Amino acid sequence: MEAVAAADISRADRPRCAEHRAAELQAWRELLASIEGDDWHRRTVCDAWDVADIAGHLIGQAEDVNLPWSFPRRLRKAKRVYPGTPKFDAHMMVQADEHRGTPPAELRLAFDRSWAKATRKIRTNPALLRRISMSVDEIPGFSLDLGYIQDILLARDLWMHRDDVCQALDRPFDAGPYAGELIAQVMRDVLDGPFWGDRPAVELELTGQGGGTYRLGRGEPVGHAQVDAVAYMRTLSGRDDDPVVTGDPAAAEAVAGCRMPF
Repeated sequence: MEAVAAADISRADRPRCAEHRAAELQAWRELLASIEGDDWHRRTVCDAWDVADIAGHLIGQAEDVNLPWSFPRRLRKAKRVYPGTPKFDAHMMVQADEHRGTPPAELRLAFDRSWAKATRKIRTNPALLRRISMSVDEIPGFSLDLGYIQDILLARDLWMHRDDVCQALDRPFDAGPYAGELIAQVMRDVLDGPFWGDRPAVELELTGQGGGTYRLGRGEPVGHAQVDAVAYMRTLSGRDDDPVVTGDPAAAEAVAGCRMPF
């Protein structure tokens, strides 16, 4: 398969992003409906979160879309409760905290209601609001605009956390019909920010669900590397620091060492 230059990948447009998000929300509804009993309290790879905490965090993501004051309120609380923790990580911890202990039936209902409203809100947000930018303190000079967060990052977050829960429950992960497109957007973002840095150009073959072949970096590739697509998303997001990357040593090293916010 011919490699696609990650730098040439276009940003997914709003209608396509809406399809990505809708597919993930449907997959989540089916997943939540299937979880019973002690499975809600199985530990996940996300710090100290269990399965129910991830559901609470995702409900919090939708609430922050729906309520203008929710996000800044949680940021202030996060600074107080989790001093020294990166602000967005601390913010997400507060989201989970505020829903901890909610009975499963209420979690399911809150997920459905909050995301139904958030979907409508994202669809109708005006351009001026979507251009609001937020800095990422841990990455000097890097910022995220609200439109990008709502279109790209929310679907990505739903997708990756669904894999977290499937792993915790020891279930197979169905990456869904848009996995290839979601992963292509990640490959674009690897080069769009400071994350690839001064690593050499490589040809990266992602295998399995959502797979494809990409050229990362600029200039002539130093070699070819291969890794499972979903597994590599876990590595990029900091969930797995020991990926099984094969291929030319210089290319494999460059691929294995890259990290980015998810």
